[in-house]
Formats: sequence, C-alpha cells, structure tokens
Amino acid sequence: MPTVRPPLPVESGIVSELILQSDCGMLTALFGPKVRSLVIHLQHKSRNPYSFENTLVIADATRDHDVLGALVGSLAGTMKSSNLHTAALLFRWYGPAVIARFPRLARAGKALDGLEPDDYYLSHIAVLPGHRGHGAGRELLLAGEEYARRQGARRLVLDVEEHNAGARSFYSRLSYARAAVIRIDLGRRGVFSFIRLVKGL
Repeated sequence: MPTVRPPLPVESGIVSELILQSDCGMLTALFGPKVRSLVIHLQHKSRNPYSFENTLVIADATRDHDVLGALVGSLAGTMKSSNLHTAALLFRWYGPAVIARFPRLARAGKALDGLEPDDYYLSHIAVLPGHRGHGAGRELLLAGEEYARRQGARRLVLDVEEHNAGARSFYSRLSYARAAVIRIDLGRRGVFSFIRLVKGL
C-alpha cells in the first residue's frame, strides 16, 4: 500500500530525478547541465523552493519504501523571503558567475507575479514511468492538497505544459480549471508555454 510522507535525506537522488522528469527543460535552461547536482544540493538546504520541507513523496511500503513519485510546492506568501534566501544559496553554488543568470531567473519568476499570498503553488509533480496509471499520481496530488490546506492555502495553483493533453485531462478530472496562459521567454534558451490551472481548497 503506497504512503505519502516527507522524503528522507537518502532519497534526494530519486527526488531530483522526479523533479527533472516533471520539468520541460526550463530548469536546464536556467541553471545549465549540472542542474541535477544543484537540485540535490538545494533539497538539503532550508527555505528554498526545492528544500525537503516543501516536498512530499509517495512510497511503496511493501517494497522497502521505494519512492514512486514526488511533489514540490510552497505557499506563495512565503516565496519572497524564500527567493532571497535561494539567491544567496545560488551565489554560494555558482560564485559571481550567477549574476549572469539573474536576468533569466527574473523573467521566469515573473510568471508567479499573479499569485495570492494564500495560494499554494505546485511547481513539480511526477511519478516514475513504471508506476503511472495505477493511482499514485492522484493519491499524491490529493495528499498535496490536504498538506496545502493545513498550511492555510485557499487555492492550489499549478502550471502544465500547453501541449501536454494527458496531464491537462488528469488535472481536469480532479476539478482543476484553466485560469491563464503563461509564456516565459528565455531568449535563445527557449520560450516555454504553460496553462495555469487552479483549484479551490
């Protein structure tokens, strides 16, 4: 029977893999080819979007607690202070070279400008390919909604790739409604288009 819980420190490798599976290439465009190492590093630091405190996993209790999927999100009202702390962590990771990345990071961050303080923004959710279609994603998302409610969220907000019809259908079955189209232009690194979906909690 799968259970939803916070991740263990030893699970940072599989959690980072799931984060990157749910990403459309934007993290690599923002952070470069060593993005997986960066995500693993950030998971072990507090007060940043990828920290374990913002993550839930679904694990198979019958198979030595193997992680099947992961969800990452946070309350929008905490994002401003968390983003400042993340900037400091990135500076320590990249050194002064991170300054060249800030314009792209700022463009990507503008997509979050319309969030209300009591919105819970779900940045990533993914289930390992071999475990899809058996309810793990649904169970993980519903647990994420309950987690968001306990933090005082009134809505759950997420962005899904514009052309990912399967994901949009999945969210629609769980009462997520289309709210906007989000486009993030990272210049020569690409343009990323998403449908913003919302659900009242």
